[in-house]
Amino acid sequence: MDAYEHITVNSSLEPIGAEVSGVDLSQALSSEVIEEIHAAWLKHHVLFFHDQDMSPQAQVQFSANFGELDQYKFMQSVDETPYVIPIIKEADAKMNFGGGWHTDSSYQAIPPKATVLYAVEVPEEGGDTLFANATAAFEALSDGMKENLLRWQCVFSPKLVHGSSGFYKGKEAEKNLGSSYGGDESFAETEVLHPLIRTHAETGAKSIYCGMAHTVNIDGWSRDDSLPIFRYLTDHLTQDQFVTRFKWRQGSLAMWDNRCVFHYALNDYHGHRRHMHRVTIKGEKPA
Repeated sequence: MDAYEHITVNSSLEPIGAEVSGVDLSQALSSEVIEEIHAAWLKHHVLFFHDQDMSPQAQVQFSANFGELDQYKFMQSVDETPYVIPIIKEADAKMNFGGGWHTDSSYQAIPPKATVLYAVEVPEEGGDTLFANATAAFEALSDGMKENLLRWQCVFSPKLVHGSSGFYKGKEAEKNLGSSYGGDESFAETEVLHPLIRTHAETGAKSIYCGMAHTVNIDGWSRDDSLPIFRYLTDHLTQDQFVTRFKWRQGSLAMWDNRCVFHYALNDYHGHRRHMHRVTIKGEKPA
């Protein structure tokens, strides 16, 4: 157990993440509690809370303690607030939202620094989320590899997933993702440049940032030439030594740092319903 005055932090989940208890996130939090949660989050990259009772408004109130909230462009929000989107896989759906290793919305010019995900309804078995430590994965690379990777910028775009030829286009995907899925078709084709290796704005640590879902190519390279690099880095950072598997319960909440964490929502609960609420917190331009 890590030593904190106002919260209890169990860091035995290694290699990434910690469980926090002793706090009711649905209530207004003191500045001291917020500071301790923020410190634990920077240290462990992902925080997990269980047995929370969070309305959409309460989730927004909690999330806003850590920065300005963002609005997601490809999913309709819940009625109560524009900052909470429902992520639902119905029992008869085959495709899930968030499958595959990625960092959230890294294709934005200013991507979100944090995601706060709350479990409204989860299956009895399955539906876990994998989290990978992209900082530790970068640190484990050879010096020569690091030196090369640090030189490269990459083209990021939502088009690989949300564009006219993206993974989520077509009748089958639209049927599986539900009526809330949609969005700005012109934005779905946009491109931005971000570094392949990102430097954390608060800690200064460097992390792998490119991913198969949102990174089109290394700037100046073809996609075919870039893919072996992306595949190698994805395979590297998703080794067991960098990954924690989190089992959700109804009322669980996870808060992760998109600047240094990749995640993967497992799709292994066909025939069962899973209902989550997601908030994202604005970050800064990757450097």
